[in-house]
Amino acid sequence: MKNQIVSEYVKYCLKHGHAPANVFLLCESLEMTETEFYNHFSSLEKVEESVLVNRWEDVAARFAQDEQFGSFTITEKMLTMHFAFVESLREIRSYLLWKFQDWKNPTDQIKGLMGLRSAFQATVSPMLNTASVSGEIPDRKVISKLNVEALGMNLAFVMHFWLKDDSADFERTDACIEKSVQLTMDFVGRNAVDKLFDFGKFLIQGFQK
Repeated sequence: MKNQIVSEYVKYCLKHGHAPANVFLLCESLEMTETEFYNHFSSLEKVEESVLVNRWEDVAARFAQDEQFGSFTITEKMLTMHFAFVESLREIRSYLLWKFQDWKNPTDQIKGLMGLRSAFQATVSPMLNTASVSGEIPDRKVISKLNVEALGMNLAFVMHFWLKDDSADFERTDACIEKSVQLTMDFVGRNAVDKLFDFGKFLIQGFQK
């Protein structure tokens, strides 16, 4: 029923060019009572938030059950999830183009994206922690906390790029995902800063002998 409510919310927005003014109007479209609605959502804002959150969580749940995905590197996991999420958004592209028509800058804090940000962090943080423990990516203490933020910003950047993309089969978005995720993971992974730090430790240990 929750998915049905979210789906009807999207349809209502596209048919009328605006969101339902109140819960009653959405329930009327669904032929359900407000009591039934409140068994699933506390407000229309929560329904709106779920449009993107549900799709991200569906992608995350699918790969959580995939043994092959579990063997991927952290970079491969991020690439796979970005591609799958954007692919799932094609079904509601018209809604997203309407909803985010005033989204000028990919770094803007846009209403409707904050729930996705939280869902993304809940999925990706454990993956980064596992990769850090295994040594796949370095544990930089305080800086490590910024890694999930950087990846979350990249997801928003990819969505913004995709909404502007008019290439055949969104080929430019595929290239954007490939390049932006790799760049972000280069930042998250072992880079020149870590090599410089390791070299510094080497020198210090050498002088202490």
